[in-house]
Amino acid sequence: MGEIIGAAWMSDWRLTPQNSALVVIDVQEKLMNVMPRRVELLEAIQKFIGAARVLQLPILVTAQYVKGLGPVCGEIVGATTGITPIEKKAFSCCGSDEFMRVVKDLRRQRIILCGIEAHVCIQQTAIDLMKDYFVYVAADAIGSRHRHDHKVAVERMRDCGAVITTVESAVFELLREAGTAAFKQVLPLFK
Repeated sequence: MGEIIGAAWMSDWRLTPQNSALVVIDVQEKLMNVMPRRVELLEAIQKFIGAARVLQLPILVTAQYVKGLGPVCGEIVGATTGITPIEKKAFSCCGSDEFMRVVKDLRRQRIILCGIEAHVCIQQTAIDLMKDYFVYVAADAIGSRHRHDHKVAVERMRDCGAVITTVESAVFELLREAGTAAFKQVLPLFK
C-alpha cells in the first residue's frame, strides 16, 4: 500500500479523527437531479459532513466538469462553508494534481468517500487511492442513476480492497464512546 502505510497499521482498520479525512465527490445539481434517492443521499452526505466538522476531520469537496454539470448542490455548499471545491475533468479525483497534493498534505491514512456516481468517479477514485491509502466507502452516501450500477460498484470496490461501511457506522466508530462533547453534538444528526 505504498510508503504511507506502515506494517503497524495494517492490522488496525479503525477510523479515528486523527487518521481520517472525508472526500465529498461531485455532488452537483445536474447529476443529483437524476438520482433516484436524491433526498436520502443528500441527507446522508450532510450528516457525514456535519459529524466530520464536529470531529475536525479534513473535508475535501470535488466538482466534475463544472461547465457541463454545474456547481456543487446548495445543500452541500451550505454544509461545507469555507471549503472551495476542487474542480476536475478526470473521473478519478486522483487525476487532479491539486486533489493529490491536498490529500498528500493532509497526512491521513484513511480516506472516506461519499458522493456520486458510485460506478464512475467514486469507484475510480477508490481504486486509485488504494495504491497508497486505506479507503472507506459509505455505501448509503454514494449514488448512481441505476441501482445495478451502485450494487456492482460497491462489490467491485470491496473486491479491490475498499472497506464498505455506512455513514452511521463510520461516524460512531470515529466517536468511539457516548457521553463526550462530540457525541452530544453529533447525536442530533442521527435522530
